[in-house]
Amino acid sequence: MKVVGLISGGKDSFYNLIQCVANGHTVIALGNLHPKPQDNKDELDSYMYQTVGHDVIHLYKDCLDVPLYRQEIKGKPVEQGADYVKTAQDETEDLFDLLSAIKAAHPDLEAVSVGAILSNYQRIRVENVCSRLGLVALSYLWQRNQEELLNEMAQAGVNAVLVKIAAIGLKRQHLGQSIGDMFPHLCKMNQEYDLHICGEGGEYETITLDCPLFKRRIVVEESEVVIHSDDAFAQVAYLRFKKLRLEDKSEDELDSCWMSDMNLDPVWEADELMLPIEEIVHAKQATQKHDDNSGIVTTHGTGVAQDGRRRSSSSGGTFGRHISKFSSHESDVLCAVGGTTAFETASEGSRHLSIAEETVACLQNVQAKLEKIGLSWTEVVFMQVFVSNMADFGVVNGAYKGFFGINPPPRACVGANLPKPCRIQVSCTAIRRGAVPTKPRQTLHVQGMSYWAPANIGPYSQATEQAYHSFIAGQIGMIPSTLDLPMPPSLAKETAWSLRNLSQIATVRQSDLANRTALCIVYVKSSDAFAAVTAAWEYISNKKTPPPLLAISVPSLPKGGQVEWQTLIHHGKVYADKAPMAKDDQEGDGYETDDDDMYEVEKRALHPTTLSLGHEPPSAGAGLEAPWKSRTQSWFLSPLLTVLSVVQVPEASSLASLFSSLSVSDNKEGVEQQGLNKEMVQDMLAMMIKAMDRVLQSHAKPPAGPGVEGGWADVVGMSLYYHDTFLADQTDHLSSVFDELLSQYVGKSSSNVAVTLVPVQAIADHGVLALSVHAVGKTPTIPGLLQA
Repeated sequence: MKVVGLISGGKDSFYNLIQCVANGHTVIALGNLHPKPQDNKDELDSYMYQTVGHDVIHLYKDCLDVPLYRQEIKGKPVEQGADYVKTAQDETEDLFDLLSAIKAAHPDLEAVSVGAILSNYQRIRVENVCSRLGLVALSYLWQRNQEELLNEMAQAGVNAVLVKIAAIGLKRQHLGQSIGDMFPHLCKMNQEYDLHICGEGGEYETITLDCPLFKRRIVVEESEVVIHSDDAFAQVAYLRFKKLRLEDKSEDELDSCWMSDMNLDPVWEADELMLPIEEIVHAKQATQKHDDNSGIVTTHGTGVAQDGRRRSSSSGGTFGRHISKFSSHESDVLCAVGGTTAFETASEGSRHLSIAEETVACLQNVQAKLEKIGLSWTEVVFMQVFVSNMADFGVVNGAYKGFFGINPPPRACVGANLPKPCRIQVSCTAIRRGAVPTKPRQTLHVQGMSYWAPANIGPYSQATEQAYHSFIAGQIGMIPSTLDLPMPPSLAKETAWSLRNLSQIATVRQSDLANRTALCIVYVKSSDAFAAVTAAWEYISNKKTPPPLLAISVPSLPKGGQVEWQTLIHHGKVYADKAPMAKDDQEGDGYETDDDDMYEVEKRALHPTTLSLGHEPPSAGAGLEAPWKSRTQSWFLSPLLTVLSVVQVPEASSLASLFSSLSVSDNKEGVEQQGLNKEMVQDMLAMMIKAMDRVLQSHAKPPAGPGVEGGWADVVGMSLYYHDTFLADQTDHLSSVFDELLSQYVGKSSSNVAVTLVPVQAIADHGVLALSVHAVGKTPTIPGLLQA
């Protein structure tokens, strides 16, 4: 891509520019914001821009032989919140004006180089401006380990000198010294005083005098030290340059061989997962291939009938005769909207919509349901989007983004053979604004390309955390620096990259992926991948209290991916303020806690519990193998409960052969169809719901903290995944029977449940139906946990 480098003169902006060139991009211009000349200041009080050393900036156009565009900083940091929207007189709008002028001069401009390392404040504002101008932010330094990064800069030939110091351990004699010379001292100060090695806390600023991109270096002939604050502990001083000159570099120095030495694959802690995961997946694939060659049936699920026929998406049944009455869940905190399409109330004439029109109509129906329970899009924390044709991904995104503001919720988007005429189905979870007194909503929405984790390839955020929940967007196996899938296609590499990216996002949000995941759904394109992805997940997850894992095969994934992970994580924190005890407070609100109390609270509150149940239909006679059975798992960490129930056929028989023996001929033409009869479907659903009821009762009063004492009233949402090869023609029957059976339990409470039906190509472990449940009990209190 053609790139403009936003430069402050500091080491970070130039090293990121070096990374851009090493990744194949072309620098066509430089951009800089500077103080007004009449301000007569060497540094402004700016939250966004480094201005100390601004008297050097004009030389950089000759150092790189590219145009330099400069813009006065007229605004102030008016909007200082965690998020940014266009704000008059804010200094961010000066950046918008600068980049607008550069884009007008260079219509082929595609991207902006940004040297942000840790500053969300800076990153969010640059990404906001880039989004408004249709540009891509390139942030290759984002979230890098600072010690490794600074040493890498120095080794790469970045000669940047300290031009300002403002931290304990840094003295005036350090001004003018290079980052290479200062590296040992900065590491020492990090150990002694927790100083940011790259100066991310404002401890120091730098000016770059030379780097591999320069055709001419800057030579300082005269400078002076200006003392801004002569504090005994943390002196604030800066270097003022009085005389500078440019010096041509030799032909040897201009040799571009430096690019071969660049680190384009920085090491992250999560990278340690990748090689073991690749080996695990390869081993499982090799075992499966061996079994196939031996004639052993090892398929965990299939979308193929006995005669080899696969049901196509065009024959995925017909939708619209039955609309579930369980369309939403309303509570004081968590709410949800179940599977919604464009055709819930539409007339026959509106069934011939374009996919863009259908997406808008679908989301309008979701919006109407949200408004009915007093919510707006800004309170939605997670979305599930199912599309019948992944080729429509771009068009769907174009229509979808119009419903959201600056931080759209995380989502999982996968393909599904939706019943005709539907081409998109959406469900969502929301948390009421202001309903949770503990902590406001936190959203991670990184749009810039980096080595850290993939930028969003659609209108969604990476993660949202609120009310004991961390929702992370579905992760596919993209390489973050390119947003491409590994080539040649490889399930092992995509599994490794997707889990690595998932771990990176969870780590930034301080979410414990291994120990606090409440539910994991992994979507794969082929049922042959079930054993491999299950083994990969088992490698990274807690072995003592594993969360429910659902592996399902779907027709397609974004970008043609082979695997996508959807996780719900308990944030693993106890929000408790130490406050005086109120004598008349019988319930314990305001309970005073000391350190010992808090230790005991966390010990009790942050230990998840699990439950496993098995069921067989009552028709199974003594000594006879039941035609199917159900397996139910639950995971509970107050106040969050997740449950997964799967109806399975015996391992000894394949789905195709079983359904062939259970063929029915109740269609009008009397032609035999492969599938389950309605009585069997009803028995299976009844077994699953009964198991759910038992789990809810078991978690009503757990050992530590409050449980789901409300029972079914605490159930937020339920998703029923059904095998689309053998149950597609019974979509309406599934929905109506499920409603009828669920009413027998939910009808006893004063609440409602958001239900979503999803057709899938296969379910792991020979599954026919899978039911996942998300319930939330009463929020735990400190006294309640101490007394539990």
